[in-house]
Amino acid sequence: MSGILLGLSYPNFDPIPTGILAWFAFVPFLLSIRQTTSFGQWVINSVLMLVLAHLLNIWWVAKYSFAALAICFVTQIPFMVLPFLAFYFISKKTNFAQSLLLFPFVYTLADWFLHTLPHGLQVYLLPYTQANNTWLIQFIDVFGMFGVSFWVMMMNVLILRFLEKKTASVRAIIMVWLGIPLIYSLFCTKLNRKSVIGASNRTTKVSIIQTNLDSYSTDSTIVQKTFDEIVSLSDSAVKTAKPDLMVMPEGAIPIPLFQNKSLLDFAKNAIANWQTSVAIGYVEYPDSAKRHVFRNNALVFTPELAIFWDSLRINPQDLKVYQKRYGLPFVELMPYLESTPTARGSAMERGTEPYTFDYANLSGDKFRVALTICWEQMYPHRIAELANQGAEFVALMNNDAWFGTSGGGKQLMSYTRLRAIENRRSIVRCSNGGISCFIDPFGNISGRLPWYKATIGTQDVLCVSKKTFFSKHPAWFPKFCGAILILSIILFWGFRAKNTIS
Repeated sequence: MSGILLGLSYPNFDPIPTGILAWFAFVPFLLSIRQTTSFGQWVINSVLMLVLAHLLNIWWVAKYSFAALAICFVTQIPFMVLPFLAFYFISKKTNFAQSLLLFPFVYTLADWFLHTLPHGLQVYLLPYTQANNTWLIQFIDVFGMFGVSFWVMMMNVLILRFLEKKTASVRAIIMVWLGIPLIYSLFCTKLNRKSVIGASNRTTKVSIIQTNLDSYSTDSTIVQKTFDEIVSLSDSAVKTAKPDLMVMPEGAIPIPLFQNKSLLDFAKNAIANWQTSVAIGYVEYPDSAKRHVFRNNALVFTPELAIFWDSLRINPQDLKVYQKRYGLPFVELMPYLESTPTARGSAMERGTEPYTFDYANLSGDKFRVALTICWEQMYPHRIAELANQGAEFVALMNNDAWFGTSGGGKQLMSYTRLRAIENRRSIVRCSNGGISCFIDPFGNISGRLPWYKATIGTQDVLCVSKKTFFSKHPAWFPKFCGAILILSIILFWGFRAKNTIS
């Protein structure tokens, strides 16, 4: 029952608010193991629950390949079971009631630890069950998404205690536990928005250029088709909307932009004529002797750069280019063995620096945007780095076409909402095939474009300069949970040892 409830709680079924199921998903499991003394049975119960949850949560990975789904199970579940094993040993050293109170701290710390591992796929983390409950989770601008781990698991513990005792005091605690985030969310979104994002915020007009061609296709004509589609859509955006910035998908140009003179000359002329800055992604191969190694790059190409390129004799090596830092494990890069080709026969060379880019509109007003690419949206500290560097909004460049119109695209889009709320930054989400949309600093989605359609979308995007507590301290809460956990275990064990001696 817990496995089913947990698996269904992830946002596969938007707009149905299944995330509420996670509030009590662990209760059947906790009831079933309360009297379990066998370590082996405890492990079996934990693994069965996680397998069921995995099947219902990330079945859509099979849309890419069944081998990828098998890798998910083999590489993730042994580590996902760790907090339950820790719970078992703590319960043996203390008692079940005491260990139950510590379980939210254990689970939050484990969620954060698993998230930091190079092979972690991220999508199964507990906070993502609440990604669409923006009416509840506005507090992550202070606590980050791992504050949601703690809140959800503590709600499970409180509901279990109520089922056992059915007292008014426990019921009151549950109401308070639910009420606090609701009140904070109401304050942020309705009562005093300006105190959250600041009072003097500007807007910039941004167009999404959503293509409908797989930039990783082996079709020999894909480069020309992609380029033609991008130019056609961009021409249309400039004529109809006159944006300050156009954002293209991940790897919009599947060949090296600066190593192909004809392509570069065409791009410079087009951008100079458009008089619009372009956030453009492209693929680069740094070593001709190692053709499997590639870089996934992006930059903001401004009209000024295009116009003065030749007269200033600009070298591509001197440009400020963002290089993707976090790729999808086992598909884009091999964890722990990053130079080893993946099953796709390629290996992504990771970047090292977060970058922000400046651009100006026709009136001379300057804006600062940060570029981030696809799977990097799964790493909260990554977006926090960009906010700390002064990014006023974020452009997320995706290629989500791998999973068709399954729940995968819905899940990944909903996860982007958390990054917007954590840092109170608007996010322009441009994805090949979809889902492309605009997300405001409170996680609200607008301007969503239809899936698998070459089209454009334009909106005024709110620029915010105020930094959240989370942006400044992205890891503070899981570390705090770790400190409380260690201190509590020492106190519990010390108290128990003292009573034993007495």
